[in-house]
Amino acid sequence: MSAGRAAALAALAGLLHLGWDGLASLAPGAAPPHLLLRYASEFVREVLSPLSVGVAFSVVSGILAVIFLAVVDPAAGPDPRRRTWRLALWVYGFWAFSELLLALTWLSAPWGLLLGGIAAGIPRAWTVAWALSRLQLPGGRAARPG
Repeated sequence: MSAGRAAALAALAGLLHLGWDGLASLAPGAAPPHLLLRYASEFVREVLSPLSVGVAFSVVSGILAVIFLAVVDPAAGPDPRRRTWRLALWVYGFWAFSELLLALTWLSAPWGLLLGGIAAGIPRAWTVAWALSRLQLPGGRAARPG
């Protein structure tokens, strides 16, 4: 995969993550922990905004999704469904792990709210994996339009 192609896929994945942040912020109990800054210390609330944290998380998550695609692609074989599922598990696993670490380190939110936000990340991971899998063919070749 070329560097330009990887950057475009990372940007797409980041935008999908950011879009899910926007949707999740509208639904009580579905916001990921990184958007729950109201449960962070006063210092953190003064330094960071939910938008800045959301953008940063989305950029990093987009880059990681492309790295995971490179890892999953050769191991998944020719079946695109298998690649999508494996990629979704990688994306969700790392995303949920980082959200949990953030929550344990910086937040004092109720556990129900945290777990709800982490569970709401499942469709996020599936969407990112589905989009990247559709734009990438086995062997790292770019999907051709038409």
